[in-house]
Amino acid sequence: MSGDASRRVFLRGAGLAAVGVGLAPTSLLVRTARAAAGEKVLVKVFLRGAADGLNLCAPHGDPEYYNLRQAIALPRPGSSDGVVNLDGYFGMHPELAPLKPFFDDGRLAFVHAVGNPQVTRSHFDAQDFMESGTPGDKQTPTGWLDRAIARIPGSEVTQAVSFSSQLVRSFLGPEPVLVAQNLSSFDLHARNWRVEAETRLRAMYEADPTAVGDTGSETFEAINTLLRAPTPPPSNGAAYPTGTVGSSLRQAAGLVKVGIGTRCIYVNVTGGFDTHSNQLQNNTTDYRPLGQALAAFATDLGGLLDSVVLMVTTEFGRTAAVNGAAGTDHGTGYCMMVLGGRVRGGRVLGRWPGLGRGQLYEGRDLAATTDFRDVFQEVARGQLGIAESLFPGYAPGPGVGVVA
Repeated sequence: MSGDASRRVFLRGAGLAAVGVGLAPTSLLVRTARAAAGEKVLVKVFLRGAADGLNLCAPHGDPEYYNLRQAIALPRPGSSDGVVNLDGYFGMHPELAPLKPFFDDGRLAFVHAVGNPQVTRSHFDAQDFMESGTPGDKQTPTGWLDRAIARIPGSEVTQAVSFSSQLVRSFLGPEPVLVAQNLSSFDLHARNWRVEAETRLRAMYEADPTAVGDTGSETFEAINTLLRAPTPPPSNGAAYPTGTVGSSLRQAAGLVKVGIGTRCIYVNVTGGFDTHSNQLQNNTTDYRPLGQALAAFATDLGGLLDSVVLMVTTEFGRTAAVNGAAGTDHGTGYCMMVLGGRVRGGRVLGRWPGLGRGQLYEGRDLAATTDFRDVFQEVARGQLGIAESLFPGYAPGPGVGVVA
């Protein structure tokens, strides 16, 4: 943890308070919390490195897919290591097979040919534009999720959690965020924060001892509750894989289950998604824990999945054709996954542009036919109740119909 974001205290239960001690010597933030069990939660999983949508959700019904991909094309359904058939035209990577039951029962959807209208092949720029929500503008001072959290009505509790090593661009801004790779490590730090918070709170109210009695005692008891009550273990036989994505989603499910007011969770995933070479093996290495972790998350939540929408996104796609190193280079259109009880799943959504030479962007990439902001806004509208645009200078369309 680093900077101001490392000084956020995250609390559990009804009627508790959260304390954030800022960097200024006299700053102390006390927020009134309320129980939020059953409230809708948005989870964003970001695959950094530009995950290849054409092998994540392969168009095995398009003959151009095999002409372009050659040795790295995934075999058709029913073949050894073949794709898992979805609708007769698309199939998901075989390492995502644990997710098939959720597609079949309508809780998992794919959105294909998503992209950024200000095309860039720079990872850094594409990630920045995706997280700020302002393609082409690097001066935007806040992230799109910070703006979303600021607009959630009726609650002042710390609502945002980022499983990452540092504050992500999506949450950049004034809203408080818990940043932690592991909540058990956060608990350890919270013990030190309690001492600082208690000292400063008592100093503020030393002129009026009765004031600290109501506010301070509730605050300290809230921190004690946090330290005594870690997130619950997995339920329903859910088995998470080891590694970052498994650990993060296990903890995310725990936060949903304890109902402490969390409305937005960010899971940062880095790996071998930048597949310039040896793509088949790299995809297997990355998609196996991803598929297992997403399936475990849905299983773990059980009926609580009805209150969650989880979306998996990346910064851009990869070239349609294989390169000389059995990989693919930086591309344009990519594929999102959206999982949840209110997801209109069992479908591959978005307008498919085709892979014919005249249909490819600049003759090399899957063309993007859906602006990523339209999908982000649709999910935020359905999960967080936000009707107004979260994207300065842009009026999002109705989306692709992925959330009921």
